[in-house]
Amino acid sequence: MQFVDEFKAGRLWGMLTSIDLFDCSPEKIRSEKEIKKYVIELCKRIDMKRFGPTYTVRFGEEERVKGYSMMQLIETSNISGHFAERTNSAYIDIFSCKYYDPFKAEQFSKKFFGAKRAESYFTVRRMPWAKEQKRIEIPNPRDWFFETLEFNRGVSLSLKAKQVYSKKSPYQNIEVYKTKAFGRMLVLDGAIQLTESDEFAYQEMLVHPALFTHPKPEKVLVIGGGDGGILREVEKHSDVKEIDLCEIDEEVVLTAKKFLPFTASGFKDKRANIFYEDGFRFLKGRKNHYDVIIVDSTDPIGPAKVLFSPKFFKLIKNSLKKDGIMVNQSEGIFYRLKFIAETAKKIKKIFPKYWYYYTMVPTYPSGTIGFGFASKKYSPIKPRKKKLKGSLKYYSEEIHKSAFVLPKFAENLNK
Repeated sequence: MQFVDEFKAGRLWGMLTSIDLFDCSPEKIRSEKEIKKYVIELCKRIDMKRFGPTYTVRFGEEERVKGYSMMQLIETSNISGHFAERTNSAYIDIFSCKYYDPFKAEQFSKKFFGAKRAESYFTVRRMPWAKEQKRIEIPNPRDWFFETLEFNRGVSLSLKAKQVYSKKSPYQNIEVYKTKAFGRMLVLDGAIQLTESDEFAYQEMLVHPALFTHPKPEKVLVIGGGDGGILREVEKHSDVKEIDLCEIDEEVVLTAKKFLPFTASGFKDKRANIFYEDGFRFLKGRKNHYDVIIVDSTDPIGPAKVLFSPKFFKLIKNSLKKDGIMVNQSEGIFYRLKFIAETAKKIKKIFPKYWYYYTMVPTYPSGTIGFGFASKKYSPIKPRKKKLKGSLKYYSEEIHKSAFVLPKFAENLNK
């Protein structure tokens, strides 16, 4: 662990581990005997000497905090905690000037109380004379954002960030953060959607391969894309005459206009028509209408799950002209290869031509994200040459061609 050497070198005064346990065994956290037993066993596991008995007091007057509180003196400091009966949760703090393994403490605590979920946070205190040394930073929930979308795989992303906006819409939780490394960041239901620093890699690669492939993309539909970034990229093509955006959640658009001007600039173009509707309903009334349909959806969970269904892909095909193209957000190959293959199989049954391609986005799981390219007629392998109204930061003719070249473990997607 990063700060083990700091302790050995004498530059740290102490360390604090805060362990939050959720969905614990009700019998365990309601038993004074079990709580005292836990403290004794915990100290043995982390090689910590106890001083005096474990003190426990039960508070019961206020329903919200009803339960036992605990305190145990240990070498140079103490262990304390509260066991909340109403929510079957436990909150335990271990502070000591002697080094111990915080991960071992968390694992034992979770197992002892039968918790289904555990979260731990670490902070350190430095020696007074070491203040001139470079300070190490330990992620702290007060000023760090943690994305746990891939938590079940043992992968998480943390960014130093300050929340500047939060609102719950009828459809999702919408948050905006100001990050140290990536600028402004949009988060929906706890998942990173875009950051100011790397959003261009996603927006450009979802838009330009299709619009450089279709010979005359005059009418374009964007489903989702409420931040405006996809609109911004489509508008760089002067041969596009009509752009419809169908976004179910108006609050996303309003949030982007207020906090994300770098993507919301897409709403200023006169060719853009904004509809706040359900994508299914919108498509049913527009058959044989569009040259290109771009589906900028969130991950295939919750309300967005239907956007990866055969029924939805059939509606898209019917809304496209006889030589139309669809592109959609299709997840990354490192974590979701099976899902991508299943989605590709669905699309291939509906469209005569299909390819998977990808781009790199540092703040997405695994640093990559992929797209599905479904066409009634055209192959994307040889893009057309034409001038754009704006500049590009990621897309190029060479990138276009190489994006469809998949690593060996995923190459069957394009066969």
